Amino acid sequence: MGLFGKREPCAICAGKVKGLLPWRIEGQLVCDDCYGSVDLPGNITGDMTMDEFRDYLKFRAENKLLKEKFVVSEQVDFGWLDTKFMFDFENRFLCMDKNLDKTIFEGSNIKSFIIMEDTIPLYEGSAAGLRCYVSSVPDRAMVLAPQINMFNMQMRLYQDVQNRNDGNANNAVKPHLNVVLPFEKFNLEIYFDHPYWDVFNADMGGPFFNSTNPDLDDYIRSYRDKAMVMEKLATALMRVAFPGRPEQVVDATGYGMQASFDERGYSAMPVDAVEEIKRFKSLMDQGVITEEEFAAKKKQLLGI
Repeated sequence: MGLFGKREPCAICAGKVKGLLPWRIEGQLVCDDCYGSVDLPGNITGDMTMDEFRDYLKFRAENKLLKEKFVVSEQVDFGWLDTKFMFDFENRFLCMDKNLDKTIFEGSNIKSFIIMEDTIPLYEGSAAGLRCYVSSVPDRAMVLAPQINMFNMQMRLYQDVQNRNDGNANNAVKPHLNVVLPFEKFNLEIYFDHPYWDVFNADMGGPFFNSTNPDLDDYIRSYRDKAMVMEKLATALMRVAFPGRPEQVVDATGYGMQASFDERGYSAMPVDAVEEIKRFKSLMDQGVITEEEFAAKKKQLLGI
């Protein structure tokens, strides 16, 4: 049969198979309408028999019925134009698609999850509870302050030479920012007890420095914004998978303190207010946060 010759019909629906590179299961052709409903990790369909693929399509048809029950309680955007996590807290559903067209997981399908900064844990969730690790990223970013300040000074000198437009301008070497970021990206892994999914992986880039005008304050603010997304995601996953389980905040020494979720499911983590105030006072003295931000944080920690 030639390239454009008559093809066998779809092995699933007996419909017409279109396209130059049609889908195949066990060597048999499958049309786009049938195969288009597939939401599986990796290239798992390449190892499926036709009977296994038919069983999967039955599962997908049943799974789609959950869409009618799904009431969106929370949406977490994991990166720009990336994964949209949709949560239904009442029914304890999770779907990684804003239109709810992908697999809908039930809370009982989730065995555990971990959110990391590169390979360093930030949140670990399971039936045992949620472990929240104190990140060292802000402190590691502060270590870069002398290097950032030196670069900015060199850049100002370079720009002054360029602005003078004299004979030295052509000989001036433009400074190059060469700093090792505290981390590159947030990584998420969700582990399932599910007939088709073992693990789901996603990542979101961390903050970065402007290559011509790096600002440590901007970096810290960007990190905090992204870290808040991670906290929101971890809290939502706990509400769907392990509601009411205890929470533990783990500091840099590896020791922790217990906390739990309030009646809305949001975390209520106890903190050492005095130590936190000291830490934020130090950040204000270093110019990382403003006096107004420090005052607001102090009131929050003191509960006033």
